[in-house]
Amino acid sequence: MSLFYVRPFWHYRTFSGCKTALIAMMLAALTSCVGGAGSATGISASAAKSVTEYVDALAASGNFTGSVLVARGDNIILNKGYGWADAEKQIANTTQTKFRIGSNTKQFTAMAILLLEQQGKLHVNDKLCNFVDACSAAWQNVTLKHLLTHTSGIPDYINFNNFPRLIGTPVSVPDLIARFKSLPLDITPGSRWLYSNSGYVLLGYVIERTSGVSYADFLQANIFAPLQMTQSGYDQSAITATDHAQGYLSTTQRPVFLEMSEFYAAGALYSTVEDMYRWDQALLKNQLVPAAVLAPMITPQIACPSSGCALSSDEGYGYGWFIANPQQRHYIYHWGRIDGFTSSNGFFPNEKVIVIVLSNLETSNVFESAVNDGILAITNER
Repeated sequence: MSLFYVRPFWHYRTFSGCKTALIAMMLAALTSCVGGAGSATGISASAAKSVTEYVDALAASGNFTGSVLVARGDNIILNKGYGWADAEKQIANTTQTKFRIGSNTKQFTAMAILLLEQQGKLHVNDKLCNFVDACSAAWQNVTLKHLLTHTSGIPDYINFNNFPRLIGTPVSVPDLIARFKSLPLDITPGSRWLYSNSGYVLLGYVIERTSGVSYADFLQANIFAPLQMTQSGYDQSAITATDHAQGYLSTTQRPVFLEMSEFYAAGALYSTVEDMYRWDQALLKNQLVPAAVLAPMITPQIACPSSGCALSSDEGYGYGWFIANPQQRHYIYHWGRIDGFTSSNGFFPNEKVIVIVLSNLETSNVFESAVNDGILAITNER
């Protein structure tokens, strides 16, 4: 019998760490062991082998369930599903399995804002109150850039005491915003980084007000369709499709029912590893916006605390992305967690290395040391 309970939507310091370890192992191998004899992809055979063996062993031990894609540029090194997408029905994860991606949604929300800026419909320095009727007095100095960079100070509704009670209840965007609209700010806008899902809910609202279409429809027309991301979109609350993974808090625990309107532009999307690869390639190749427009999205706009935002090597936060420098390797990434699912999407732009891990099991617990140790171990290999 499965047990159901609800956990906070996002908390960096309790993020599933064993998956972090495999990400570190793969990134380290692919950014370090290059140019081996006979390598057609620029990745040494031993590095590719070590990545595959590591993930295989992790899955075999029961510590990972999901899908993994590792690539260098246009060359895919590993693309494989592991474990059950639906344990009860014994449906296996594949490279086409859909997963909820949680806060990795934010990078798509940020891109939507940049696309609207390119269309001349807004500017990131615009005041939030330009787009919100009966705007809160506390929000008068808040800009769209503050929302993008988690520096607005608007309280995070996910942390409210009533959220567990509401998590399965459909909600309109205005009603979701109303939960935090009258509250005072936690910090002075722009003063420091303070993660807030509320900011990205507001960005979704701005996208709808500015474009005249729903958030989901805007992403579909302007990002997913142009990039042929046919297996990505705004998720349904009830998971019924056989190609969509069910979420597991452990092998015997399932999350409570989640109403996706409660997460909206902060965390309601689903995708596959192959679609996320298309997305990352598009960013690296500047397919959606010019490099100059993309630059602030993937470069630090606000410094992280001395201990980091998520990783201790974090240098700062852009628009929907963390920017880190583990062992002097420029790394752009984000993590996501929504009950039953964890995800990581990251790339080393200098080496054009992409690693995508989507999981429907969250029972592991290793964190920053795994990233640093993995990179050190591989970079010292000669």
